[in-house]
Amino acid sequence: MLLERGRGCTPLGEMAARLFLRPGLVEAAAARLAGAGGLRLEGDAACVDDPLALALAAVKLGVSETAVARHLDWRMFEEYAARALAEAGFEALQGLRVHGPGGLELDVLGLDAAAGLAVAVDCKHWSPRVSTPSRLRAAAARHRERLGRLIRHWRRLGLPPGRWRIVPALLVLREHAPRLAEGVPVVPASRLRGFLEELPALAEDPAVYVARLEA
Repeated sequence: MLLERGRGCTPLGEMAARLFLRPGLVEAAAARLAGAGGLRLEGDAACVDDPLALALAAVKLGVSETAVARHLDWRMFEEYAARALAEAGFEALQGLRVHGPGGLELDVLGLDAAAGLAVAVDCKHWSPRVSTPSRLRAAAARHRERLGRLIRHWRRLGLPPGRWRIVPALLVLREHAPRLAEGVPVVPASRLRGFLEELPALAEDPAVYVARLEA
């Protein structure tokens, strides 16, 4: 219910009435979520500050990933990825597009010019139920092809010149996702910040696919 409304406040009594639950149960659940992130209690109301952070907190507290995914949209994933990149010191670019045959659509690109290191994030707003290994492998293969187009269009997009190592990543909601698919890191949203901290090491890992742009 809170995720359906997005940012804003909902009286706890209204929530209890709509969910046919005792007010005490709703208050206890809201208190647990407020302690986990994305939600704060203000008087007798629960206020959502960050819908995706609230969703991740709910998953950690045992709420079904599939149930949570139904109330999220792809914009939340892109915003979350861009914010995490910016907080980690990357320049975060969203919605890169080149139209026409051989064009490009890229959700989020993070650039660390000092290290010559970039990460291209494909945000997969999939229900965890359908995030099967075969589907992840197919998405990873397409993302690897996308990096080739990114390199071809690098200058056209006005991106910084130089030598770059570009690591692809699939961002998913599912907590128990495989580490790699076709050499592409599969990153649960709850672990994105940790992934970014490990990115320099991952760029040297022979198991990880890395695209290279020469000066």
